Amino acid sequence: MYDALADAYDGLIDPSYYKRWFDYAEGFVKGMRKGLDVGCGSGIFTTEFVRRGYDMTGVDSSEKMLSKAVERALGFGVKPKFVFGRAEKFTLAKPVDFVIAMNDVVNYMKDPTPFFKATAANLAKGGVFVFDISSEYKLRSEIASHTFVLESDGGTVCVWENSPVTRGESVEMRLRFFTKQDGLYRLSEENQRQYIHKTDKIKEILASCGFKTRVYGNLTHRAPSAASQRVHFVCGKRE
Repeated sequence: MYDALADAYDGLIDPSYYKRWFDYAEGFVKGMRKGLDVGCGSGIFTTEFVRRGYDMTGVDSSEKMLSKAVERALGFGVKPKFVFGRAEKFTLAKPVDFVIAMNDVVNYMKDPTPFFKATAANLAKGGVFVFDISSEYKLRSEIASHTFVLESDGGTVCVWENSPVTRGESVEMRLRFFTKQDGLYRLSEENQRQYIHKTDKIKEILASCGFKTRVYGNLTHRAPSAASQRVHFVCGKRE
């Protein structure tokens, strides 16, 4: 997953929004030192946190995304550690102070329980776990049954088609990328699935894994509203 998206991904992001997102996420881990970015993708958060003075490792299950992450980090003159692996199964030699999993990592999991357990096992005492999901409202009302056309800074055009919600729990996504080469367009395709998670259910699972959780709406410190498109979870590991 994400192999076809890797070449165009960075060109599709909004730098000003991500700057706000970096600042927001950092606010929950200030004063900590060693962190893990799970589902790091092209290393956007991993690299930025290293630039801000943190000791970071990024883990992802896409080798192509990890290659892009290395390129990004070298371009900024930093060298975080990047590791190939699955979010649900990572094991660290030493626990970290915080774990982040940004931009829908949990939406790609039908059952995030194994991931939450692995995170708890790899966090130091007093550690913090920060992640977000695309909300139930967003996936049902803003994504499902809609088609979007996006163009990256590099000229790649992405046609993103979304199927109706399947069995009330997931959205099938078809992404087609048209990349201009020598006057012609090369087509690459990727299919993805995102699962709809209810906020209260996620909190219940987190509690069973030893976390005390606060929940906020998109880049705020207020409780999410019924129309919040993104929900942020800030989880403290119980002593």
